[in-house]
Amino acid sequence: AVVSTQSTGRTKCMRTQLLSLEQLFEELRDQNEGRIDRSSEEWTKIKDLAHRFALMAGVDNYKSRQAVVTFHREGIIYCLLRNGPPDGNPPSNIVFFDILAETTFKLMDIDKKGPKGLLAFLEEQLMREGEIPEDEIEWGPLRTYKTALVGSMQEPYAYYAQPMKRKLV
Repeated sequence: AVVSTQSTGRTKCMRTQLLSLEQLFEELRDQNEGRIDRSSEEWTKIKDLAHRFALMAGVDNYKSRQAVVTFHREGIIYCLLRNGPPDGNPPSNIVFFDILAETTFKLMDIDKKGPKGLLAFLEEQLMREGEIPEDEIEWGPLRTYKTALVGSMQEPYAYYAQPMKRKLV
């Protein structure tokens, strides 16, 4: 019961942190007439705050695992929010993927790339978007986030498809 309560507390804390980041993001966007200057000092401060929030999750990634995954799932949904159907343009919150990318270091590999991981969740959410142009700069934050999840691997699930190598002693 204590572990469940602690886990719930961590999840609520991470949700509150996400809502704070979303609010700061929206305020910055509103101050700049709907645009985000990704080279501005204010934007850098929000990204730095996201990084610090992730550090607050603690050193034991296993204990904060569910809270961090929830943070990312809800963040992905926020990034892809639309007021209407997909129209070929990126959602207005697409740049928020840069903020999420700042916190991927707290995710365990299985939560990033596993069959039920965030990469699979992201792909499922993106199916609603239709075809996403690979070369358009407006979709850059999405590519940044996907790269942060996949890392340097060519095939996201290749690690889990390989048999384990064991040393015989």
